[in-house]
Amino acid sequence: MTRVSTNDEFTDYLTLVDIHAGDVPPETKSVTDRALSWIRNHILVLIMVALPTSLATIYYIAIASDQYVSETRFVVRSPNRNAAGLLSGFLQSTGFVRAQDDSYVVMEFIESRAASGDLAAHSNLREVLSRPEADFLARFPSLWSKPTEEALFEHYLDFVTIETDSGGGVTTLRVRAFRPEDAQMLAQALLDRAEMLINRLNDRARQDAVRFARIEVTDSEKRLGDLQKSLTDFRNKVAMIDPSKQSTAMFEMIAKLSDDVAQSKAQLASLMQQTPQSPQIQAMRSSIDAKEQQIIEERARIVGDDASMAPLIAEYEQLLLQRELGMRMLESSATSLENAKLEAQRQQLYLERIVSPNRPDYAMYPKRIKSILMVLALCFAAFWIIRFFRNQIYDHSET
Repeated sequence: MTRVSTNDEFTDYLTLVDIHAGDVPPETKSVTDRALSWIRNHILVLIMVALPTSLATIYYIAIASDQYVSETRFVVRSPNRNAAGLLSGFLQSTGFVRAQDDSYVVMEFIESRAASGDLAAHSNLREVLSRPEADFLARFPSLWSKPTEEALFEHYLDFVTIETDSGGGVTTLRVRAFRPEDAQMLAQALLDRAEMLINRLNDRARQDAVRFARIEVTDSEKRLGDLQKSLTDFRNKVAMIDPSKQSTAMFEMIAKLSDDVAQSKAQLASLMQQTPQSPQIQAMRSSIDAKEQQIIEERARIVGDDASMAPLIAEYEQLLLQRELGMRMLESSATSLENAKLEAQRQQLYLERIVSPNRPDYAMYPKRIKSILMVLALCFAAFWIIRFFRNQIYDHSET
């Protein structure tokens, strides 16, 4: 087998190509050139506007799956908060007012990983977000994510919307799903978890308030018990129940002895006037001296050195005063405990449902026409920005 590769054969090939090219009509040739020229001139708008918009149109019209929305509205109320706004005024007239700060707590919980994890564990969140009706972009897991907890949480946030009206205090929760019963079920589950959160907050506040009051009562009881023991030890040490009463008896004895001395002195003076030589005078004088000496000794037992009754009475009265203060503190602590229990009951939060989760009749998402127009507008904006910078670069390069 021989191979021929001469210049004559190459010349014959070029001649044949020219003959076939000459067979193409001039009209067709000009139309093709114009089309290619138009495409070259508009390549940027075709890539940045026409192609993305066409893909978005195909997706939203032919591929995007329907999504149903279940909506519920509620308010977190508290009996001891000030009301503001028209709705809050109505709520206050019915016996409760809104608690807006706690509404934000509910919002943070619903938008947390704890809520998505709870729904995944008890409400089949993974199955709900991966229904067969879902398209490849909206289904979980998506094309660019893995079936992890973090990816599930991010996907969950795309299907849950919650907002609070700062004026009226009403919180609106919207949940999307690929089936109407799934949307209603998830909304109901989130509402139930929010109520459980409010109950936990109530229990914690009640337990803290009552716990501190109980600690105060226990401390007061212990303090009073220690004071009572000190008082008992003192009585055992001095061998008397009440030094004050003992001193009172001693004062009565001194008073009686003083009366006896006064009477004896009067009798002695009368006897000395009537019978100065009477032998009874000496006996009466001895009796008076003995009584006066006893008065001096009794007074020394009451007041005098450290062994007298005065320091014992002072110590005893100090113990009585401390016991009285301890009893009052115990009574005050017991009253505080009862007040804490009542206040804990009065300060409870309530999640009041204004609108229960509904079962949607028709799909509200996706907003097909709106989404297509949004893609078109964004693409045009990006196109004009790129075109502007390109023209600026060309102008600077020419100069």
